[in-house]
Amino acid sequence: MLLKTFLFLILTLLFFSCQNTLEEQNTEFRENYFQVKGYAQGTTYSIIYEDEQKRDLTISIDSILKAFDQELSIYVDSSIISKVNRLEKGNGMNLANAPLFIECFRLAKEVYKKTDEAFNPAIYPLVKYWGFLNFEQEDEDHLQTEIDSLLNLIDFSNDAITLNEKTKTIIKQKTSNFDFNAIAQGYSVDVVAEYLNNLVIKNYMVEIGGELKTKGINNKGKVWKIGIDKPIDNSKPGEREFQIIVKIGDLALATSGNYRKFYEKDGIKYAHTINPKTGKPVEHQLLSTTVVTPNCALADAYATAFMVMGVEGTKAFLEKNKELKLAVYLIYGDKENDWSTWQTKSFDALIVTE
Repeated sequence: MLLKTFLFLILTLLFFSCQNTLEEQNTEFRENYFQVKGYAQGTTYSIIYEDEQKRDLTISIDSILKAFDQELSIYVDSSIISKVNRLEKGNGMNLANAPLFIECFRLAKEVYKKTDEAFNPAIYPLVKYWGFLNFEQEDEDHLQTEIDSLLNLIDFSNDAITLNEKTKTIIKQKTSNFDFNAIAQGYSVDVVAEYLNNLVIKNYMVEIGGELKTKGINNKGKVWKIGIDKPIDNSKPGEREFQIIVKIGDLALATSGNYRKFYEKDGIKYAHTINPKTGKPVEHQLLSTTVVTPNCALADAYATAFMVMGVEGTKAFLEKNKELKLAVYLIYGDKENDWSTWQTKSFDALIVTE
């Protein structure tokens, strides 16, 4: 209900603030297709949509993404998650006006439990410790005693934090700190897509930081096609040729990988994915995980969890949890340091072969 109210307020903003149509700078798009681009959540976003009413959705989309920062960004000192992280042990706060945080928290708990804690938003202290908060290398050595101490704080169970969805009250039982970055970006895609659905926009692509959701057809009148990058160290999205191209229809896609976010120290490469069980960067050969499913938040979270599990762990999880109906594509290094791939049967049907 709170989320519906949030979207209603954004719709109201649209009709009272956005009377102008989009400028004609998008000449590459056919009639009634428009694009909104910008910067949010520490990354870029691009939304392409068809609208016969020629509405400029820039202000409304920007408002949605700013609302995300105000609730879920650890880089905004006044955000809801920053306030939760500052709560003392045993204290709580009311979240009646934080629908985005509540839903993101609920989804995060769901994946946390389902993956046996491989997905863990309480990993924040270890991400900071290993120098990945801003993807910068720390000079200090990493001591096992320090890692063990931090592992005591990596707790997202009900023993550490609980949310009463009836009273909208969160209670913090431990001094754990949280970061929903590995699910919030995907969730923001879902919320923007739902906003477009409420405007009865039938054809669109919402892409935020590489996580995306599509519906209908693109500006060329065809099903949306998405390229999955080759896992080349330090490459930028779309900079190199694609590993494969997929058509996803009315679905969401999220990719997680270690080949862009890492640093090297004393000849050792430290991947940005931290294993919440060991407190250390993962050491397996999985380079990239792509998940396709209707919900982008879940695609985002499971892609992160699979990067922790590794190739065999992911295969075992998918075999055990077939009811999730996740289409998954893995790129990993083999013993000869060449690339190998594996995908679920459901992913086979998505690959463009022509």
